[in-house]
Amino acid sequence: MRDLPPNIVLARDIQTGRIIRAERAIQKPGHGRYQCLDPRCARDLTVARSKNGRLHFKHFRGDTPDQCRLYRPNRTGSKHEAAVLLLQTSLSAALSRQGPMPTLEFPTPAGITLAIPIVIGVEVITEWCCPRTNRRADLAVLDKQGDPVLLIEVYHTHAVDGTKASDLSPYWWIEVGAGQVLENHQRLVIINHGNFPYEFEVLGRQAEIFGQLI
Repeated sequence: MRDLPPNIVLARDIQTGRIIRAERAIQKPGHGRYQCLDPRCARDLTVARSKNGRLHFKHFRGDTPDQCRLYRPNRTGSKHEAAVLLLQTSLSAALSRQGPMPTLEFPTPAGITLAIPIVIGVEVITEWCCPRTNRRADLAVLDKQGDPVLLIEVYHTHAVDGTKASDLSPYWWIEVGAGQVLENHQRLVIINHGNFPYEFEVLGRQAEIFGQLI
């Protein structure tokens, strides 16, 4: 996938506390209205329009975001790290009703199937470790007891293989692409998953599932 432009898709509205996209933000805001979601940065953001007419957030002129992982993720940090941060922030906002829950897109042999996750969770953490296998997941949505209700793997250079899928098998889990998350975090295209209905099985994975059932 091509390098991503230095455009930031989400910001926190300081007045309301909500996580919003630039299309829902006021035009030409001053300092103190929108804040970068990367805690290493947390600088003020403004709204700009790209050459193709799309609105996005950006840092104010002269405010060089050296530590921001959401600004030019292909240069200042990995796409994987930026995508994990974006998902953690947006899912946390959704669980606290401060932002929308993403739609899951399953490209199945029968066509695109869409689903909205109903997640009974209260916290989203990174690098969750499975107590049974010591396998780490990029993200985990936890319930009030600290148990995972959904695990998320973000693919950039290493996809979920058979061994990792087996280690994650006691849980509901999905795999998404880092670049796709950064381009549209509100519609997550599922690359792979575990314990979802068989009709949601993504194109190209049927042979694997059939082999597991034999």
